[in-house]
Amino acid sequence: MGVIAIFALVALVSMAPLETSISNTQNNIDNLDVVTVSASTQPVNNTKNLTTSKNQTVNSTVATNKTKVTKKVIKVTKMPLKDYRVMVSAINKHKKLKGVQPKFYTWKANDMQISRASYRDAIKRHNRWVKANNGVRPIYVNIFNGVKHIKVDETKNNTTNDSKNTILPTSGGLSGFEGLAALQKYMNANFNHQSGGPSTYEGVVKAKVGDCWGLAEWAGRQLKSNGYEVRIVQGASSASSSHRWVQVRLDGKWINFESSLITKRYGSKHYSTTCASVNKIVRYL
Repeated sequence: MGVIAIFALVALVSMAPLETSISNTQNNIDNLDVVTVSASTQPVNNTKNLTTSKNQTVNSTVATNKTKVTKKVIKVTKMPLKDYRVMVSAINKHKKLKGVQPKFYTWKANDMQISRASYRDAIKRHNRWVKANNGVRPIYVNIFNGVKHIKVDETKNNTTNDSKNTILPTSGGLSGFEGLAALQKYMNANFNHQSGGPSTYEGVVKAKVGDCWGLAEWAGRQLKSNGYEVRIVQGASSASSSHRWVQVRLDGKWINFESSLITKRYGSKHYSTTCASVNKIVRYL
């Protein structure tokens, strides 16, 4: 009996490490299905649930927004004198530190990148103005060919290839004559003129058609939201004694934006084409 008891005790002692080793091995295998990630760690497996550092389960297959950044060249932009002074100061500081002027200057207030050639041109024109006007500084300086980086959420616009889904740039996305051309293209694709149609902004949005008053309201609001100086004007045409359209102020002049004649009904004419002369300024927006 004593011999048997001794052998049994030896067997139990020998088996304990083996069972522990097997158990640990199984735990290691099970742990391969769990990835612990911090806020800065990217998921490495799209088929499993990931455990965050806060023990919250996150499904790694959730779709993320696809944002595309596009460059847009703005032909001309008015830079206020105070921003111009900041730009010149920054350029001079860079040259003092690096020995050369920067390749680009970022105009933060307008989210615009200005090339060396463009800002040098602006500085020359500013200095000529000051010299010609006995030291008086201009209110603003024109910046030509500045570049804006515009973010477009592609996930919101991939459901159809219909030409009517032309994206109207958000506030700040339209500027200068290029912006007027972009708005003309959008309106031509998405709206049309209709005699007796809605004459309000809301009515045009709902019906996608409008009379000259409604289309002028819609176009005027879009241009105003993009920073244009806008007014709605009225005049007598061959078809109406109270025809309305929009005017924007660019380079010191009021430019016509004919929100009715740009539609397909009137042959998709250029935005500057008018059918009446201004006899009344309805209001400034």
